[in-house]
Amino acid sequence: MALPNPDNSYGIQLATRMQLVLDQPMSDIQTKLVNRDFEGDFFKIGDTVKIVKPDPDSVKVEVGLARGDGSTFDNRLAAEDLEFADPQILQIDKAAKYAFLVSDVQDAEGKWDYESGGLDQAAHNIRKGHNTEICQMLCDDAIASVGNTVAGHVYTLGTPTAPIELTTVDDIYTKVAIPMYTRLYNNGAITASAQVPFGSNPTEQHYTRAGIFMPAQAIGQLLQSKYLTDRSTTQADDKVETATIGKLLGMEVGIEPALDPALNDNGQVDNVVEITGAEEGVFMIVAGTRNCITKANKVLPPDKFRSHTRFADEFHGLEIYAEKIVESKAAVVAFCTIG
Repeated sequence: MALPNPDNSYGIQLATRMQLVLDQPMSDIQTKLVNRDFEGDFFKIGDTVKIVKPDPDSVKVEVGLARGDGSTFDNRLAAEDLEFADPQILQIDKAAKYAFLVSDVQDAEGKWDYESGGLDQAAHNIRKGHNTEICQMLCDDAIASVGNTVAGHVYTLGTPTAPIELTTVDDIYTKVAIPMYTRLYNNGAITASAQVPFGSNPTEQHYTRAGIFMPAQAIGQLLQSKYLTDRSTTQADDKVETATIGKLLGMEVGIEPALDPALNDNGQVDNVVEITGAEEGVFMIVAGTRNCITKANKVLPPDKFRSHTRFADEFHGLEIYAEKIVESKAAVVAFCTIG
C-alpha cells in the first residue's frame, strides 16, 4: 500500500514527463489525425469536456464593387449574433494502466536512470496502443458507413467483403492514393476552408496537411511503382537506398503495422485492427488530417512504493482519456488486398 504523501511534487514531475512523451509530435497516425481542441478541464473518470464550434454562416460577408452603379457598400450589413452549434460532449471514459519494478540490485549498478527509462518505455507502449485504437475506431466507423450509404461516417474505398484489389505495384497510387487525395480535397479537408479558425480555444489550429498510413507490405508495393521510380536518377536512388517516401500527392507517408490484421496471425505485432467480416489478406490504408479526431488525455501522478515480495520499488500509473471522431470528412479509409 502506498504511504500518504502530502508533497507529491515528484509524482507530478513524473506524470508531466510521461505526458510530454505521449503528446509530442512523431511520425505516427496519432500525430497526423488527432487534435486536442477542447475546452474545460478534467481530473477523473466520468468528467466531461466540450468541443465547441461556431456556425460560420452566422458571420456575414459581402464582396463586390465599392463604387459605381449598383454598389451597396454605403450600407451596413445586417449583423447577427455569432451562433454556436450544439457542443459535442467528450466524456472521460477510458484509461491506460502501466506498471514496472526497479530492483535494488539493478538500481545499485547505477548505469541508467531506471525510473525515467521505465516511464519513457511505458509512454511509448501506451502510445502504440493508442495508435491501434485510433485505427480500430476509423475501421469501425468506415464499416458503419455501409459502402458510403450512411451519412456522417468516414468515406471508404472498397469494403471488407469487396476490397480494392491491388494487382500491380502501381495500383496503390492510382486506385488508392489519388482517390483519397481528391476525396479529401472535395471534402474541404486539405483546402483553405479547413483553415477557418473556429474552435474551442484561442490556440486551436486547423490543419490542411494530410497524412497517409499503410502497412509495410503496401509500402513495399509502392516503392516499386513507376510513379516513384521513373523519375530522376537521384530520386530513384534515394528510394532504393533509404526505402523512404516522404510525401505522396502532398500527403506525408507513414507505416502503421496495426493496419494489417495478418501481422497478428504471424505473431509479428501484438495489437492490430480487427476488420469485421473481412476475408484473409484484407488490410487498411488511412488518409486524413488532424481535424478528424479530438482527444483529451491526462497522465495522473504515479504511485511509487516498496514491493511486498521483492527488494524493489514498484511504479503503478494511469492515463485517463477520451477520444471521438468529430469531423468524418477529414479522413478516408481504404480496404485493400494484394492480388
